This record gives sequence, structure tokens and C-alpha cells, in this order.
Amino acid sequence: MSLVLRREGMRRRRGELLTALPFLLPAYALFLLFLVWPALEALWLSLHRENLFGRGREWVGLGNFQEVLARPEFWKSALLTLKFALVVAPLELVLGLLAALLVYRPYPGVAFFRTLFFLTTAVPTAVAAVAWGWFLHPVGGWANRALAGLGLPPQPWLTSPDLALYTLGVITAWSGVGFTAILLTAGLQNIPEEVLEAATVDGASPWTRFFRITLPLLSPTLFLVGLLVVLKSLTAFGQIHLLTRGGPAESTMVWIYRVYQDAFFNFQVPLAAAEAFLLFLVLLLLAALQFWLLGRRVHYAA
Repeated sequence: MSLVLRREGMRRRRGELLTALPFLLPAYALFLLFLVWPALEALWLSLHRENLFGRGREWVGLGNFQEVLARPEFWKSALLTLKFALVVAPLELVLGLLAALLVYRPYPGVAFFRTLFFLTTAVPTAVAAVAWGWFLHPVGGWANRALAGLGLPPQPWLTSPDLALYTLGVITAWSGVGFTAILLTAGLQNIPEEVLEAATVDGASPWTRFFRITLPLLSPTLFLVGLLVVLKSLTAFGQIHLLTRGGPAESTMVWIYRVYQDAFFNFQVPLAAAEAFLLFLVLLLLAALQFWLLGRRVHYAA
């Protein structure tokens, strides 16, 4: 009897799969066409060397990778990328969590704060970059006007090699707060209210409820958001391109912008493909490390 039921279940699942397949095929086709195929082409290109005009290719195997790893400027970009991510990821996570805690419950005026926080997601990168460039302008920018009002000297936010990378990190974190807050708000709203009410009745303080109940039950969403934020911070491009273009003095020449420069300005496309594939491997390794180190600490409610 159990064998008959098992066969019947397999037959039913096979029928459901065949029914869903026509709906899934367009998505899979687009995925293969615009993601998988270009990635394989880039990998194949990274194993060759071509002339300046791309008319001839020569197989070099791992030669491009060896050349990339031997370049001091590549390692400088890798270090800048790490610094940039260490600014963006924690700041965006903390600000996103604070925003979510402020707006996930309904109260008078919550719509205003939701609009204010989520507006960062709706503003295009180019528009935000223009606004930030005006706000941080060394002469007449509002940030330096505020400093002048406090009796402090103006700061070269985007024109100083010591400040530009960290300023861009803050701007990038700001641009991602809305998206992070949306995901964390959804996670907070899925926490059973009865659990928090029971903890309150038992005399748990707000801090105890937050650290012992809210954070553990929010950990699946936090884990996902943390993974996305880290990967996004390592591939941020728009703000850097629009505000500093890798300068001043290559102080914001992060990994992804090095790929862009080598491909479209230095015309070293195979080298740029090798750099891009190395970045992909680093992202894959970081994702695996996050799953290994943090995945086991995620608490899934029964």
C-alpha cells in the first residue's frame, strides 16, 4: 500500500513539474542568456590574450591571472574594497535595523517615517550622486556650512585621499538603508506578538526582549540581509563612478572600478576579465564563509 502511495505521489509531483515547466522556461532562458552565457564568455576571454583591436586571440591559460596577481595596484584595489565593505556593511545593517524598528509597528505618523526611509530605494543612483555632490561640495556645500556654523574648518569630503573612500562608504550605506529596512520590517512583522506579550507579562525588560527574543527570531532575515549587503558593498560602482571616478590619487579605485578602468580605458579586456572572475571567486568564498560561520547560529522558529 505504501509503495502504491509513493508511486502516486511521484506521479503527481511529475505532473506538477510538467505543468510549471512552460512558465519557468522563459525565466531560465533569460537567466542563461544574460547571466550564465556572459559569465562563461568572460571566463573564456580571461584565458586568452588579444591585440589592441580584439582581432586576434592567443591562448595563455592562467597567464592573465598570474599577471593580475603580480600587479601591486590590484592588491591595493583589493585592500580598498575591503575597507569600503567594512564601512558600508555594518553601517547599512545598523541603520536599516534602526529604521525597521521605528516603522514596523503602526502608530500615528508612521507613514511619514516609512516614506522617508524607503525613499532612499526609490531615488536613482545618478540623482542621489548629484545631490550628495552638491551637499558635500568643498565650497558652499551644506555639510561645510554646518561645520562653519559650529566653528569648525571645512572638510574636503570627496577630494581628499584620506576622506573620499569613507565618505563614499557612508553615501553607499545611506542608499541601501531603504531596501535593508524593507526586508527587516517584513521579518519583524513575522515575529509572533504573543511571544513578546508573554515575555512582557513575565517581567522581561525591553532590552531583554530585544536581545533574547526579537534578534533570535529575526536572525533568518538578518542573515539573508547581511549576505546581500556584504556582496553588494563589494560590487558598488555607481556612486564611485559618478562622484570620484576612482580618485583622488586612486584612493577610491576599488576592485570593481579597477575592472572597469582596465577594460574600457586601458583596453586590457582579458586582464579585466581575469580580475572580474577573481572577484566572483572572492564573492563566492565570502558567501560560503558566511553560511559556514553564521548559518548555524540562525534560529528558525518551529
